[in-house]
Amino acid sequence: MNSTDMKYKDETPIKTINKIRDILGNMGLLTVESSWKNSVNGFYSVSVAIENTDLLTNGKGTSVEFALASAYGEMMERLQNLCHYRLSLDVKPQIMEYLGFNYAPDEKPMSIDEFLASEEDWIKTQLSRVKPSLDKRELLKSWQTMSYEKVSADFVVLPYCNLNSKRISHIPIKMVSMMYMSNGMCAGNSPEEALVQGISEIMERYANKRILRERIVPPTIPRYYIMKFPKIAAMVAALEKSGNFEVILKDCSLGQKLPIVGIILVNKNDQSYFVKFGAHPKFEIAAERTLTELLQGQDIKWMTGVREFCLHSPTDDPENYMGILVTGSGFYPTEFFSRNFSYPFNEFEETTINTNKEMLAYMVDRLAQLGCETYVRDVSFLGFPSFHIIVPGLSEIEEFDDLRPITNYAAFNTFKRLVRNIDCLDDAGAATIIGFLQNMNYSPGVSVMDIINLPVRDKAFPWYYSNADLFVTALNYWKGDTNKAYESFTKFLSYIQHTNPQRQVITYYKCVRDFLASKIKGLTEKDAVSTLSVFYPKEVIQGVVAEFNSPGKVISYQGQLNCWNCENCQFSSQCLYPPMERVYKILKEQYAASRIDQNDLKKLM
Repeated sequence: MNSTDMKYKDETPIKTINKIRDILGNMGLLTVESSWKNSVNGFYSVSVAIENTDLLTNGKGTSVEFALASAYGEMMERLQNLCHYRLSLDVKPQIMEYLGFNYAPDEKPMSIDEFLASEEDWIKTQLSRVKPSLDKRELLKSWQTMSYEKVSADFVVLPYCNLNSKRISHIPIKMVSMMYMSNGMCAGNSPEEALVQGISEIMERYANKRILRERIVPPTIPRYYIMKFPKIAAMVAALEKSGNFEVILKDCSLGQKLPIVGIILVNKNDQSYFVKFGAHPKFEIAAERTLTELLQGQDIKWMTGVREFCLHSPTDDPENYMGILVTGSGFYPTEFFSRNFSYPFNEFEETTINTNKEMLAYMVDRLAQLGCETYVRDVSFLGFPSFHIIVPGLSEIEEFDDLRPITNYAAFNTFKRLVRNIDCLDDAGAATIIGFLQNMNYSPGVSVMDIINLPVRDKAFPWYYSNADLFVTALNYWKGDTNKAYESFTKFLSYIQHTNPQRQVITYYKCVRDFLASKIKGLTEKDAVSTLSVFYPKEVIQGVVAEFNSPGKVISYQGQLNCWNCENCQFSSQCLYPPMERVYKILKEQYAASRIDQNDLKKLM
């Protein structure tokens, strides 16, 4: 295969797949492949999961082999960056401290005073950008609240290598997790291939952020230019032939010669659209990645995440902005679709570089020309090249001195602690939980387990854990505020009626609503039952009364979560935490045995 056929990968997809399967198999981890999609010719996607866990990644490509290699590559990227454990799942304290480290064998403690006095590149860059109105020490104290787990220092820091200055910077792990999330995590068949992939992702998200915030209108890539690349032209034609679609490719270089392509898939039947971005030093690869990303995990006839075009879309909503950057789905400004382009279309640079080593040097140099430095951490402890890249000024999802997300996450930590210790709840704690849920604007059908990121096999949990509105109902009722319990329950009932449940389910919920109303009216239980019996079956009324006759027991009637005490938890058979913990211990054992030195990255360029 030539470089184009190999898509600038340093190994064939079959060899990539088998190498990763061997690595995971030797660790005792079995993978399960599912959700194959191929609704348009030349577009393939698949999901790969570690059996019996919540660890799942998606892959896409122009063939079965490339899609599967993509999914396995992302699995290695996520596992070696401990992504799931750092960004969502909490683990019990003794597992967090397993083998004598919290996050990585080369972690170090750092005090606030050491941070403020540091001469290291990354820290100096962040402190130089702090708003003058903010007290830096108070800002750092706020950052300390980001840690759900207890640590023995103000911050725990990890070493990253600055590829430009060849110096090491120690960066607090919680700042890494909040500010960059998964942006810049990457894996590949060689260090250079992985890093080209990671920098490309950072560039595409940077362009996406600027287009959203500044309402930049990228120029449309003319069809004559697309026709120079027959494979891309064929992919566009295949999409458009699969329905009443128009595919619009965008030059998202921002007029700065950044190798970024955007795509708008417009459904003319229902006036909806889907937007994706992709980047790579070679236009054909950037365009192909963008196109295949459209149908990752999607069937062209039943696409999720699409948005209906509307001139008054809520594009300024922070949740819309975060949804686009994190899940790739949201509303774009009206200007994005206009023909009043912010800069002229320029053809991609016809570079002569053809190896990943050359492309890496090109991309780091391109960033340097923009005044940006590239920091890299090698996390290849399982033996497959994987890294985390940080480019201050480009790769931030949240800013270092933005107190809003820090405060919100601190509130989230408090919320999780209260939910996991609900047997010790008092009125103030219940009010804190209710306030948090009401402020977070959660989705109507979300469960408490979803919110606290507790992976479960099914939803066979007490009703007050199965839906956030029901949880608010139970807490308000427990507190003695029946009016607010009634409000939240009617909100839940309104949602559930649109999900087409069985009639007897709706009957039960209506009986709950009316029993709560009887409490508000001051009816005795006998009178309430007498009135309800005109409309509801006797067994339904008995069930409702059994659960709601004693407000003080409503959140313990069916049981409570008992996190970190799996042996005594009545829901342990339905919870995926134990197998997730097993994988985490395996990963930490492999990490502890590795001998990665971040100083070796100085030789990379």
